[in-house]
Amino acid sequence: MKLLYEFSKIWIFFFLMPFCYAQNENFQVEKEDILDVIYKIYHKKDTLKTGGDKKIAFSLLPAPANVNSNSGLVISFLTTFYLGGSETTKMSQVSFAPYFSFTNQYVFPVLSYIYTKDNEWNFIGDYRFLIYPQPTYGLGNHSTDEEMSILNYQQWRFYQFVTRKIKGNLQIGLGFLFDNYQNIREESSSVTETDYSKYMNGDFTDASSFGIAVQALFDSRKSNINPEEGLYVETDFRFNTSGVENKKWKSIYFDARKYHSFSKTRHKVFAYRAFYWSAFDGKPHYLDLPSIGWDRDGRTGRGFTRNRFRSNALMYFETEYRTDISKNGFFGAVFFTNILSVSKLDTYQFNKWHPAVGTGIRIKWNKKNDSNLALDFGVSKNDWSLRLGLIENF
Repeated sequence: MKLLYEFSKIWIFFFLMPFCYAQNENFQVEKEDILDVIYKIYHKKDTLKTGGDKKIAFSLLPAPANVNSNSGLVISFLTTFYLGGSETTKMSQVSFAPYFSFTNQYVFPVLSYIYTKDNEWNFIGDYRFLIYPQPTYGLGNHSTDEEMSILNYQQWRFYQFVTRKIKGNLQIGLGFLFDNYQNIREESSSVTETDYSKYMNGDFTDASSFGIAVQALFDSRKSNINPEEGLYVETDFRFNTSGVENKKWKSIYFDARKYHSFSKTRHKVFAYRAFYWSAFDGKPHYLDLPSIGWDRDGRTGRGFTRNRFRSNALMYFETEYRTDISKNGFFGAVFFTNILSVSKLDTYQFNKWHPAVGTGIRIKWNKKNDSNLALDFGVSKNDWSLRLGLIENF
């Protein structure tokens, strides 16, 4: 009952947010992007029109990144396309953003969000390979460096969701979830037993997690690259077949996002998000527990180190204001704030909340798919983060 109570609060918070009229997305001022600059200098573009109203757009961003203490290089590839007419079919995307850090982190993620003709089917994919020594701060609201240890492991992931249109923007379907963790080991300077060791009963052997999900999806956005209006609600109920001591477990994954446009001639968008993730009725592997920054897109928790908070339930709220700086949309800015809480382990009680604030700059990278070079800086108590990419945070 406590779980249902906390889950219902998200719906109340989300749908009682103030409503304002969503304006038309068309702009009167001619847009300009980085490709126009390249064209002026080199007389070339990276966007290909394939005829009719079908378009394929490619974007590439190699850039140095300094995310907290993990300096490295991120290379972002983004491809967008239509599998039907753009008036009746939503934009699809496939992104690949490998990341290499000087702390021996190697991440190879591929994310896909594909709509077939007339939005009859939707395919959401999350495939990745990681060699990932990560800081972990234990379970619950622990967050001090004294409680930190380094958890080393390798991970293979294959998530695939397939949904079928029921009516309008509503879709229902199934998902297949597979995670494999190898070569798990922990480095800690603490003289006491770590939360990982206590939770896993000292078990550091390789582990695999299998699951089937029932997914309900409502998506009225015209684009998921840089949404200007619409509503996105995803609810997954997951049945996982393996966990600690071979105990089966279940989980709820809820993600709701709303967008309002305030201008017909400028990009002025207010967006907000409610996110809830919990595991119950069993004992998942430590690495399968809900953790900040480990949602499917990996975009929760600006202002926090990824993995800073972990427990059996996580609640997260975020708001953001996006605006153009230049009339042609080439330069823009965002201002955001968020707040999160994880439950005390084995409960669904959220007693401590952690806020963060931040800002970011936007440079129009490709006006064909409305992608931006996005650089966000967020701060929270005793923590901060810097993020770089080609897709809006949510």
